[in-house]
Amino acid sequence: TNPVCWTELAGDEVKRFSGTAAYTLDFSRPAQQAERWLLDLGRVYATAEVVLNGKIISTLIGPSFQVLIPDSQLRSSNHLEVRVSNLMANRIADMDRRDIPWKVFYNINMPARKKENSRDGLFNARDWNPLPSGLAGPVMLTPLRQLMVSSGDNPGSNRQF
Repeated sequence: TNPVCWTELAGDEVKRFSGTAAYTLDFSRPAQQAERWLLDLGRVYATAEVVLNGKIISTLIGPSFQVLIPDSQLRSSNHLEVRVSNLMANRIADMDRRDIPWKVFYNINMPARKKENSRDGLFNARDWNPLPSGLAGPVMLTPLRQLMVSSGDNPGSNRQF
């Protein structure tokens, strides 16, 4: 099954949450042979930290949410954790809807730049719809192998990819 954004789950709490959530998966080493593996997380809203078998592999901020994993880092049994952090927009909109003060700045009014974000001339996000948040996938692990490419007449100019 594909992962689901937490803003698609039932309940208002998940729609107003801003922070980090972890998606986990235990999987066996694939049967294919590969020198490297491409882990593609698919759609992520907004950043992802990839942890494989307890080791941080990469932090991804987009627009592509892919990371190369050397074959040596895969075990017979693996534990993948993807920690997704979203933006503060959903929490800010919720605080404005519930009149919770969050604009606690010294000597600043926060005027609204756009009319649709204005209440009494000041910035207010109460009318914002929740932004998608979380891991939407699809998540895929693809085997990669090294290729030798010759540039023609000069055999010494072979390149590895």
